[in-house]
Amino acid sequence: MKVLLLGATGNLGSRLIPALLAHDHSVVIFVRSESKLKSLVDSAAIARCNVVSGDATDSRAIEDALVNTQCNALINSAGLAAIFPWQAPKMQGIINAVATAAVAASKKLGYPIRSWFLGGLTVLDFPGMPGTKVSAYFPLFTEHGHTFDCISSKPAEHLQWSLLAPSGMLPASKEINLLESPRGNPLVAQNDTMAEFSPSFMTNLPYIGPYADIVKSMTRYNTALEDCADFLAADLAKGESEHVGHRVGIIATVKGKTQ
Repeated sequence: MKVLLLGATGNLGSRLIPALLAHDHSVVIFVRSESKLKSLVDSAAIARCNVVSGDATDSRAIEDALVNTQCNALINSAGLAAIFPWQAPKMQGIINAVATAAVAASKKLGYPIRSWFLGGLTVLDFPGMPGTKVSAYFPLFTEHGHTFDCISSKPAEHLQWSLLAPSGMLPASKEINLLESPRGNPLVAQNDTMAEFSPSFMTNLPYIGPYADIVKSMTRYNTALEDCADFLAADLAKGESEHVGHRVGIIATVKGKTQ
């Protein structure tokens, strides 16, 4: 696919560049600071991409980038969500701009834009409780709920969205280099809820039970940034995806077992 990447100078976005190239995607990097990009990512990887300068809150510029380069997919990893629910949303200007641009570009190009957005674990439904988000028991990063509301309100014939919902993402390596082939990943995914969740005896205790289970499980859901990047690149390479229109929970496996 031809993928417009936003947030390429961030922790995940910078690792998406080699991952997307390894999966044979054409990559268009939409970035505010090309000099920062060059300081973070292997020049050999950047040389294989088309770099477009712009601001991630500028919907018209994003639309133009999609249309002018004829992208049929995008990944938005730009922006940092507010941690606490009483804080003002930090990234909704970006989310609204990107989603609006994708719909407008789709109408001009005549095909839907396959899109991945970045959320967090608390936007998922608590296992066994459809419609009740993890954030009801663990109210951190609730801004991702606004992201979900925004992208899910867009016409599906124009925006084929998915919302990746990881817990913590940590680097496997500080170096970000061109890959000769896809690195692969050990991630198991589940739509709309926490993947491979293992409830404890406390789950059925009123309120405190689900909260205790989430706290106990949180570190099990930490993943490597490089694994998340490969997961997204591999999903786009499939063409048809079972994750379209869903929040996507992920967990890493070790030798066939979840961590």
